[in-house]
Amino acid sequence: MSDATTDVGTISLPFATGEAAAGPLTWAQSVMWGPMQWFGKEANQFNIGEALVLSAPVAPARLHAALRTLIEAHQTLRTRYVDRADQPQQQVAAAGAYDIVVVDDHGDPERVGAELVATLTAAAFDHEAEWPLRVGWVRDRAGRISAVALVGSHLAFDGWSFHTLTALLRGRLTDVPSPPETPSAGSGSQPLVTPSAGSGSQPLVTPTAGSGSQPLVTPSAGGGSQPLAQAAFQQSTAGRQQSRLGLRHWEQGLSAAPASMFDLPRAATGDQPIERHLLDSTAVTAAATALATRTRTSFSTVLLCLTTLVLTAYNGHRTGVFKLIAGNRLDRDSRDLIALNTLDALLVHRVDEDADLLAAIRQLHRPAFDAYRRAPCDPAGVRTVVEQVGRRRGVAFDLSAYFNNGHRGSDWATADPDPGPDRLAALRRDSQYSRLEPLSKSDMRFYVAASNLGDGRCRLGLLVDTAYLPGGLGETIIRGIETLLCQAVTDAVRVAEIADRIGLTPAHRGPDWVSTPAGWVRPQTVAELVGDVAGTAAFAEPSAGGGVTAYVPGSCSPEELHRRVLDALPGRPGLVAPTEYVICGSAPPTGAGADAWRAVPVLARGAGRDV
Repeated sequence: MSDATTDVGTISLPFATGEAAAGPLTWAQSVMWGPMQWFGKEANQFNIGEALVLSAPVAPARLHAALRTLIEAHQTLRTRYVDRADQPQQQVAAAGAYDIVVVDDHGDPERVGAELVATLTAAAFDHEAEWPLRVGWVRDRAGRISAVALVGSHLAFDGWSFHTLTALLRGRLTDVPSPPETPSAGSGSQPLVTPSAGSGSQPLVTPTAGSGSQPLVTPSAGGGSQPLAQAAFQQSTAGRQQSRLGLRHWEQGLSAAPASMFDLPRAATGDQPIERHLLDSTAVTAAATALATRTRTSFSTVLLCLTTLVLTAYNGHRTGVFKLIAGNRLDRDSRDLIALNTLDALLVHRVDEDADLLAAIRQLHRPAFDAYRRAPCDPAGVRTVVEQVGRRRGVAFDLSAYFNNGHRGSDWATADPDPGPDRLAALRRDSQYSRLEPLSKSDMRFYVAASNLGDGRCRLGLLVDTAYLPGGLGETIIRGIETLLCQAVTDAVRVAEIADRIGLTPAHRGPDWVSTPAGWVRPQTVAELVGDVAGTAAFAEPSAGGGVTAYVPGSCSPEELHRRVLDALPGRPGLVAPTEYVICGSAPPTGAGADAWRAVPVLARGAGRDV
């Protein structure tokens, strides 16, 4: 940080309005609560910041009044998030004060404002002790405010609401009303490279003002434009019915989903295994817009389809399972809501390897629509469904592949509505690829996000866990998405050709791996897990029905052994429970093969599942 921000002072901005109130977290806040706790001090990755450089400096009193009006009008700005007996709450204050950081602009408000945002962003929020918005003022020599630094917690804001807040403040300071924006129906505003201990949240691209672009047909929140009213609606009869529909979608999808998209051989990594890649491209905007028009789908569907196809081309799956960041704001209440409003949507989609890319895009559109439409539901209910379906199927789901279209609307402006190959090649020459600093951990293993930088540029962000996507795969994938988009505009691209067209070498699994309805597994690894659980040697082999049969000596029943195996599965992608347990009276000599195990006396056998 330069000397420009070393002359720091603070002033107090008091507010007072109404009565204090408290209530449960909204569904969106509940989704984000877990990652915030999981990341601890590293949750600063979630912070959303912006510097408002004013076209004309304003008197401090004017900014003081504008901020106080917004704080008093919007509950989020007066809320602290607390944990009481393992039941997190939002507590809205009736009165209080903001501590505003004040620095001199040294004749360069844009630079100093950006530096102040970086300073205010550096630390994670203490949600019980501080407001979820940090504010700084940059003043000129005359003492007028030339820029405002705002940094919000992602527990309180998504990109849409943070953008709306900054636009409201700018309008009050410049006398320029904020134009109404057509909401997109879609996906969200999750920062690109942020982890999500159960919800997706690793910020990789700077959070945009986004809500996605997948068309939806039902309101997502209801019940007023304040978080406590939203939470009350979600607890109501209508809210619970909405949640039941969403949970039914999750249950149906997970019943056919692979346990993980990362049932892959693990690669060795260092202490910073999470890579983050960025590609700023007008070619992506032009090509994806052309393909959306041609397929009568949407920009979001096109990018989501390419994301799904590239990952399945690498991991050898025929079915893709993704969490989509969904920020549906379809009614006036939700559009005006200054609060976090993003939820996880579930997409489970069977890939047709015989299709061409245009057909694949069309095939994905309706499943994506349904995923976004059913996103509003109780996260606690989602966790229960994930666990129940997993135990029923003998898996622990690893839902760590994410997609987020973070653009606020569907108006991806491009000067090239139907570009030819020469034009696309020229646009690609201007694409800018870069890498952010790697991270030590993430609860995402794969995350693609898109945001609109303006001037026809799309920013693609990619997060990859190099334990599962090692080497130069990150750059290959993000550049490959651009390549495939451009090729599909001018050529017929078949799904089966995707890996070859972008130079992607699919993951190598040895002959000891087998494909099961739950994904790829190594029977030997399953045997090691069963043996560890049973405290003895074990053997496993593929079964005729597509699963794995495990042989283990001892007196434990198949039901008890199965329960213990299920308890040991979480956090181990590439492992599933056996579909049959054979309890043997003894073990053959060490190193004996399948025939020897099959020949030992059998005490019991069964699936171990509840009837």
